Amino acid sequence: MKSDNKNLILAVTLSMLILVLYQLYFTPPPPTAEQIAAQNMAQNIGQNAGQTLAADGSPVPSISAEAMESTKAIVDIINAPRIAIENSMVIGSISLAGGRIDDLRLKSFQVENDASSNDVSLLRRTGTENAYFAESFFTSVTDTGYNRAVDRAAIWQADGTALTPDTPVTLSYTADGVVYKLTYSIDDAYMISVASSVENISDRVQRLGSSTRILRQRPSYTEWISYAGPMGYFNSNSGNVFLDFEDVSGTISCANDERFCAGNDTSSWIGVSDKNWLTAIISAPDQQSDYIMRPVNAPNFETIRLQLDDQTRADIDQIQTGNLHEGNGQPIEASSNQKPVQLAQGETASWTTDLFLGPKKYTVLNDYQDSKSIPRFTNAIDWGWFEFLAKPMLIVIVWLNEYVNNFGIAIILLTVGIKILFFPLANKSYKSMAKMRELAPQVKDLRERFGDDRQRQQQEMMALYRKEKVNPASGCLPILLQIPVFFALYKVLYVTIEMRHAPFFGWVTDLSAVDPTSIINLFGLLPYDTAFAPDILNIGIWPILMGVTMFIQMSLNPPPPDPVQAKIFKYMPVMFTFLLATFPAGLVVYWTWNNILTIAQQWYIMRGVRLEKQARG
Repeated sequence: MKSDNKNLILAVTLSMLILVLYQLYFTPPPPTAEQIAAQNMAQNIGQNAGQTLAADGSPVPSISAEAMESTKAIVDIINAPRIAIENSMVIGSISLAGGRIDDLRLKSFQVENDASSNDVSLLRRTGTENAYFAESFFTSVTDTGYNRAVDRAAIWQADGTALTPDTPVTLSYTADGVVYKLTYSIDDAYMISVASSVENISDRVQRLGSSTRILRQRPSYTEWISYAGPMGYFNSNSGNVFLDFEDVSGTISCANDERFCAGNDTSSWIGVSDKNWLTAIISAPDQQSDYIMRPVNAPNFETIRLQLDDQTRADIDQIQTGNLHEGNGQPIEASSNQKPVQLAQGETASWTTDLFLGPKKYTVLNDYQDSKSIPRFTNAIDWGWFEFLAKPMLIVIVWLNEYVNNFGIAIILLTVGIKILFFPLANKSYKSMAKMRELAPQVKDLRERFGDDRQRQQQEMMALYRKEKVNPASGCLPILLQIPVFFALYKVLYVTIEMRHAPFFGWVTDLSAVDPTSIINLFGLLPYDTAFAPDILNIGIWPILMGVTMFIQMSLNPPPPDPVQAKIFKYMPVMFTFLLATFPAGLVVYWTWNNILTIAQQWYIMRGVRLEKQARG
């Protein structure tokens, strides 16, 4: 292999290798029907015994001891009356059995890319096979330890019938000489605030506390490219904490993991994330919260269903149609637990907790991060290794979309901006490549003259390059510059909800999905489905356009004298066409438009070099 082209061939080979390996090892196969099918009965897995201690040695509420809800309690919760929740973004209900929020649908997001599709159900009713809910409750400390102060199936009294931005709702319950109140308020987006208060009206001293928890089932399959799992931010030293679902095999708290120790200088939060959705509990620094992540037991849902009437079963099944959280693993629980206070007769105590229940939309998370001083809330989005590029790219795309109202056009405009940003470097590279093309006959002559003397051949060629002031490895630069931009944009398209179901023009109705057309059925002209073929063979129109423009662009490069290099250049557009057929359409649009701009830039520079040569005579 000729030394003057080693760098170029190495760059091309590495680029192809990175793309192939990324596709093979980091792109998960779509989940099978068996993986996402609802299980007939959740697993019954044993619970770790023992009481958890907080950082200061005091016990925290033994949530795990009560996580295995009895069949009767769950049936009572299912049959309990409800109050409605609604604002411009969400609709759902709260059960009056303990004030459990287990029914919440997102109005602006559908399960499928179809206007008639069901709204996404973020939370899922108690009594379903994949229950997903949030609740605030009270704890009492007695000689026997921590206990739930109010029975979980107890029906609370509500002072209203609907929770809206204009009408907060207070639930109240009196038991054992204590008045308990939960006041819910909701903004016009995705934040529900819960103000918990207690008043001791008994004639004895009582120790009472407040807790908030999120419970959901582990998913039946794993996301590879984007993060999904328990997460949180507890102190400035640890920063954001990310766990896999499998990591929660036992109780995790400040007592055994210092990352979970809440600081007293800022708010902290704990939650559970999916690719596009987040549920999180946010506590103020003065709350003195203890955070816990633990596995919990799952009840026997078949037994529960047998005790429901036909109408209730039908109602629950109907609500489940928008569910995105199918799973078959042991449930996990994320909780924030406020330390109990000692109250004499007539004394009161209160705590406030915020619940974020919504999409991981950057603008939404960033607004809450600023307005409520929630530290590093936007890091709930999995930006990946190229965060320094991905985050600014998303911000620019969203900003451009506000003006053009089309994310595809915004990506094209971003491509132009990136091209302008890298113009000085690329311009120098393309000028060198244009001169290399002009020198091709002389290089060929040197190879023929000194074919048997490699050392002399290289000396003469390097002398020629120095004389003409060209760099033989200049072609590497445009390729190398594109690699981090490519992966950063791939991350933006794959993990950010802004791109989900975002249409372009024509047949591209989702920029985050692959081009839906396929050459196998002549792009829809033949009346049969192509789902039987591997994704890499279902080459759509945009990948073909990308391949054609890449072929034209590479034909403008200097002709490679080395046979191996010539073959790489010859088949590279074909290989990239197959590879990019499996990538999001938005990324292929970016690459195609980048090729078109590169062709125009190279043609203009080559024309200038020729005119300059003609002027010199």
